[in-house]
Amino acid sequence: MEKTGIVKKALKLAVRAHDGQKRKGTETPYIVHPVEVGLILIGSGASEEMVAAGILHDTLEDTEVDEKTIRKEFGEKVLGYVIGASEVLENRENSPWKERKNHTVRFLADAKIEIKMISCADKLSNIRSMGRDNPKRKESFWDRFNAGYEDQKWYYKSLVESLSDLEGTSMYEEFKERVSLVFGDPE
Repeated sequence: MEKTGIVKKALKLAVRAHDGQKRKGTETPYIVHPVEVGLILIGSGASEEMVAAGILHDTLEDTEVDEKTIRKEFGEKVLGYVIGASEVLENRENSPWKERKNHTVRFLADAKIEIKMISCADKLSNIRSMGRDNPKRKESFWDRFNAGYEDQKWYYKSLVESLSDLEGTSMYEEFKERVSLVFGDPE
């Protein structure tokens, strides 16, 4: 697989796959999120394969794109990264939110560093969005999510722990700081 152009190719697929989707509770086109994840990874010195996977990380969960397509277009390594950074559980739709997030927290604690980096970039983009979308810390803000403030607080603080192998990287330090800003200082 030729590396040159893999990021551009991932962007093209993500734009098509997420066409018409919006970020939860906003009019922001969804594609803004995967692009931001890719930019965070580029800024962290990630490989082209990791950047491509970061851009594609929600395609298996939230679009019609399947594993076969990603494998064919980007290779086994990118597919492995996408799967590792996705919430691709069997019976996902029937699994309760807390169960899915608990699985993610446990999985990330022992994941390869590349998966931790892609996941950290994803979660950093999400927490940045939370800070932008809820500057006045209104309780009603949390209604747009599948879980309320206390559950989100548990999840994000748990992610800080699961991703702690990245301590010292600017991406992780910003993530940790923003989690504290959105949810309060660590207990």
